[in-house]
Amino acid sequence: MTFNLSAAEELSKMYESLQAKRDRLQEQLNEVTEDFEAVARSLRLMGAPTPAMSNLDLKDMTQIEALVAIAKANDNLLVVKTARRLMMKAGLFPIPKNASSMLFTAISRSGKFKAVPDNKGKYELIETAQPAKSIIFNLGEPTPKISA
Repeated sequence: MTFNLSAAEELSKMYESLQAKRDRLQEQLNEVTEDFEAVARSLRLMGAPTPAMSNLDLKDMTQIEALVAIAKANDNLLVVKTARRLMMKAGLFPIPKNASSMLFTAISRSGKFKAVPDNKGKYELIETAQPAKSIIFNLGEPTPKISA
């Protein structure tokens, strides 16, 4: 097999220049990522929603599933005003004027959120362990006796 030395040298130079370009771009990407995270952190500290939450697809979700998805998109923090706006946009409330009371009821009954102290209208998503397995009896089998 013949080996073309000039072609190999040309490819080697091209490889080195592409590698240097890749390293420069990676450095720029790291800087942009740090800036992005700093701005997102500032928005969260201010209590403002991050713009990525407006891209959530909440259709075909229950109200609780939508609330959990919104909280997860906002770093486990649920802001009721934002949740109401997003859920109304997705059509999750049959009667929009009752949205606030429906949200409060869903949040309080779900047990998945706890109120953030000194922050009205903000709730933190509670990370729960695996739910306990329920005992399901087959109708065709006799009910097992539980001894004390």
